[in-house]
Amino acid sequence: MSYTISFSQLGKKDIPAAGGKGANLGEMTAAGFPVPPGFVLTTEAYDSFVKENGLQEQIVDLASKVSAGDALSGEAASKAISRLFLTAGMPEAIRADLLAAYADLVAEGETAVAVRSSATAEDLPTASFAGQYDSFLNIQGESALLEAVMNCWASLWTARALSYRMRQGIGPAAVSLAVVVQQLVPASYAGILFTANPLDGEREQIVINGTWGLGEAIAGGQVTPDTVIVDKPNQQILSRETSIKRMMTVRAATGTEAQPVPQAQQNQQVLDDSTALELARYGVQIEAHYGLPVDVEWAISGGKINILQARPITHLPPAPLRDVRWEPLRPGSVWMRRQVVEHMPEPLSPLFDELYLQEGLDQSMQAFADFMSELSGLKIDIWEIIQPPFATTVNGYAYSLASFEISPKLIPFVLQIYIVVLPKMIRHLYPRWRDESLPSYRARIDHWKNIDLANAPDEDLLRGVRELAHEDAAYWFAAAVPLGLARITDSVLDAFLKRVAARRGWSNGRLPTSGAYLWGFPSKTVEAQVQLEAIASKINGSETLREQVLNTPAAQLLQLLAGHPEGHSAMGDLRQYLDTYGHQVYNLDFAVPTLAGDPIPVLLSLKTAVAHPEQDARARQAELAQEREMLVRRTELSLSPILRPVFRRLLSWAQRYAPVREEALFYVGAAWPALRQLALELGQRLTEAGSLNAADDVFYLRSAELMSASRARADGLGRPELATLAQERSARRPYEIWADRHGHV
Repeated sequence: MSYTISFSQLGKKDIPAAGGKGANLGEMTAAGFPVPPGFVLTTEAYDSFVKENGLQEQIVDLASKVSAGDALSGEAASKAISRLFLTAGMPEAIRADLLAAYADLVAEGETAVAVRSSATAEDLPTASFAGQYDSFLNIQGESALLEAVMNCWASLWTARALSYRMRQGIGPAAVSLAVVVQQLVPASYAGILFTANPLDGEREQIVINGTWGLGEAIAGGQVTPDTVIVDKPNQQILSRETSIKRMMTVRAATGTEAQPVPQAQQNQQVLDDSTALELARYGVQIEAHYGLPVDVEWAISGGKINILQARPITHLPPAPLRDVRWEPLRPGSVWMRRQVVEHMPEPLSPLFDELYLQEGLDQSMQAFADFMSELSGLKIDIWEIIQPPFATTVNGYAYSLASFEISPKLIPFVLQIYIVVLPKMIRHLYPRWRDESLPSYRARIDHWKNIDLANAPDEDLLRGVRELAHEDAAYWFAAAVPLGLARITDSVLDAFLKRVAARRGWSNGRLPTSGAYLWGFPSKTVEAQVQLEAIASKINGSETLREQVLNTPAAQLLQLLAGHPEGHSAMGDLRQYLDTYGHQVYNLDFAVPTLAGDPIPVLLSLKTAVAHPEQDARARQAELAQEREMLVRRTELSLSPILRPVFRRLLSWAQRYAPVREEALFYVGAAWPALRQLALELGQRLTEAGSLNAADDVFYLRSAELMSASRARADGLGRPELATLAQERSARRPYEIWADRHGHV
């Protein structure tokens, strides 16, 4: 077995053997890019070194003790692992292979090499690990090479690398390290090239940083480099910024050192136009080869460009939106963010836009009109009054129609609706919501909540998503009547109080509001708080559990309760709580996790309840109810015999419908936990098939695209172009939010 592989024998599929950096260098060498020659000491060498010295179990044990929130634990583990490496020896077979490959590399006379770490979990599209592991420049001679390799191996376990891997979810047993040994370029100047602008995400710009000497001065933050921005499609320089470069990294007798830049060079530009454009062309070619934006380390010696490494750009901002216009769907029409779209504060996911906003609301409005036609005996064609659609998106945001086209011939009909239909609607639609719509909606939720997910066909999963989206839209229209009645009766009572107060002069300069007359009633909010306080009381029954809950971050609270012997009962109650109240969201778009899916707000409230056992939601509700009744009595006494019965009637209406409003709103989005369960199951299947990059990307494709991916999956195929499309749509949302807040791009 050989422990070394030449760049010429490696490709991007060789990450398990050569690590990310080594595989990329081999890939670029094979593609014909000007990569200095070199070889890789493989991960097999590292694994054999660890195995023969009996280190693996000790390393994993030490690394597993690192806590994400405890920097000291990472430092302690790193130092302990470094001591293990210092006392271990390199096996003779590895040493012999390494030195033989080095001898071949330096046979032409240049003995200086760069020795760089190349981990199996680096230079990946989602995790670059740039700067996490050690590299050494200007290594000369066998003993210096052996020492550099050992130091590279040990750098796999620095505190910084341990912490980064933990954030990326990469376990300590899953990593290994190769080492790149490459001819050192005695660079006159060097730098980094980005094939997309890393600051604003602009994909049509290439950004080149350059400085004198070796490029390590940029990575180490010792110098502010020159910057050249190139227009990618036209290969023209858009701008350049020449900095004052006072320091540079140069070769020393061994290793490197920082050295002052000669005074005459400090203000000179590093790159002339032709060199910058030649670098840009290499950048375009490398990006095309990999199929995604990359950053490229380059060095120039004797006028020749050398490509030292390339890796995907991670955390690249989404590309800026272009030519954004805030214009209505139809000229002259008025669109507003009101009614149901008030509950959609952010840009919509494509699947929600299609199934809820477009299909669900229009179908529900038609069904509502059909019911009113049956109730009144009049044929109501809603689309003669409202030109469809009822709602649409502008730059990703939902808007509902606020202008109506009523022709003169429709005026008598509209008056008839108000005279005949409206009174019947008020009488019939409130009981219809309570006795028909809500029970029917909850029954459909229960049906889809209890299907056999694992064995359900893809088309059934998508059918369930569509049906639940339509059901919630229909529920919204059914709930519109109690919501409207609550709003109207509240407003009328409020107006009455303000008018009377202003006339009688008993407002003390502040006009009264209706709110104080409507609080203190039973509500879902109070019920939820009472249940949460009961869970907190159970936790407070154990002093050790209480202490641990108070000192554990909310994100780790579920794990604590599940693993603590005295936390199982509270954990069961918490699951029940989330099952009952966990569907609530601030954003109606079902792409946004519900409280059940992202329970951090609930867990923070639970910690507060544990810390303050004196809180009592029921007692507070009773106090508010008592204050309300006292206020009502004072108001009645202050009114004349003529106004008193008017006040009582208005108050009774408002107090009847105000609690109903909260209950009606409570069930909006109640289908989302079941819907998301179906959608994410489908998303996971399509991710495994290669048509999505992550399960929750399912919300960023439309139903026809999802069915196309499902059919491909049935044939054993993936649709990677759909994965790219979903990610592009998801990445666009932050820019749509920015455009909304600034009015333009």
